[in-house]
Amino acid sequence: MEFNFKFNSKSDYAEFLKYLETVSKTESVEQKERHKSILNTTREIYCVSMAELRKIAKQISKTDPHGYLKYVQNNSYEEVLIWGLVAVSLPTLDDQIIELEKYKEVADSWALIDSVTSSMKLLKKSNEKDKYFDYFINLCYSEKEFVSRLGIVTLMTNYLEDDYIDKIYKMCEEVKNEAYYVQMGMAWLISFGFIKFKDKTYKLLEKRTLLKFTQNKAICKCRDSFQVSSEDKEKLIEYRIK
Repeated sequence: MEFNFKFNSKSDYAEFLKYLETVSKTESVEQKERHKSILNTTREIYCVSMAELRKIAKQISKTDPHGYLKYVQNNSYEEVLIWGLVAVSLPTLDDQIIELEKYKEVADSWALIDSVTSSMKLLKKSNEKDKYFDYFINLCYSEKEFVSRLGIVTLMTNYLEDDYIDKIYKMCEEVKNEAYYVQMGMAWLISFGFIKFKDKTYKLLEKRTLLKFTQNKAICKCRDSFQVSSEDKEKLIEYRIK
């Protein structure tokens, strides 16, 4: 089945859903449930590969992004992920933020967050990052697990720079959200920060103001990294919270 990636009506969107079925991988019920568990989603899934989803999102972004965003539903994992990928492919960062404001309220798994933040090409190369920094750092303080993770992982992938690191680490100290995917995202961010800002990261860990799980998981991730020296891996053990 072919699809022209034009969305002029609800019936066009219904045809698109049929198209998703044709590009899905055939999986047993057990395999599908295991796939859902890995993705941490309660939504139905078509079992379309990530490579295929990126290809579809790219085609929609070229052909009719606003049509898709007008009719998109949030019934399946794939529909929502394509929504996010199309959102961060819009031509201006202002347009992307407007769409992310809606997307963040329905993205309820780590995969729906991380796949989108890793695709923020316009933000990554923008000379106007400062304009959007407060928006993303404020998301980190949300009590909603995946809204907070959206902010944290976006900072990790786009803002680990001299101009922002002090504010980012201040946020890490202040956010006390115990949700698992918030703490894991924070630990991931700090481990990346260690590679670029080792001295500042040591000072952060030395204060022991992070949540115990976050601090210890950050140290674990640093020690797992091939970019961290053996000497630092041994030294980091001293900063674990018992």
